Amino acid sequence: MGWAWVLWLLVLPAVLALLVGLWLLVRARGLSRVVGSFDCAWRAAESQDWASGVAVYGVDRIDWYRIVSLRPGPAARWLRRDLVVAPSRRVLPGSSWGAVEVECRVGGDSFYLALESAALSGLTSWLESSPPVDRGAA
Repeated sequence: MGWAWVLWLLVLPAVLALLVGLWLLVRARGLSRVVGSFDCAWRAAESQDWASGVAVYGVDRIDWYRIVSLRPGPAARWLRRDLVVAPSRRVLPGSSWGAVEVECRVGGDSFYLALESAALSGLTSWLESSPPVDRGAA
């Protein structure tokens, strides 16, 4: 009876770690299988640290999910009408998948995305194909 609590102290963290690992694996696999999804890393303008994720196109928005997260919902959501992608692009040195870095703006906030050039072409096409918006008389 004296060793039972020690066994529980060893087994419980291992089981929890296994469950978290399984959740992350199922999450990453599920997000990558969604139609309209693409691999996309994100970083804040004032930071040098990238966060890996998957972006998913919607009709009027893009949802961005962190790969390593226990949160089931998106970490960021950008409306199509508000998202602006700067024309300048920079190939990231040392990238194993040929990532291109682009600056994006939503309102006054600026951030960077790193994605494959084919995904960038898709993103810019998606933005350009938005329906016309009546912004009032000029």
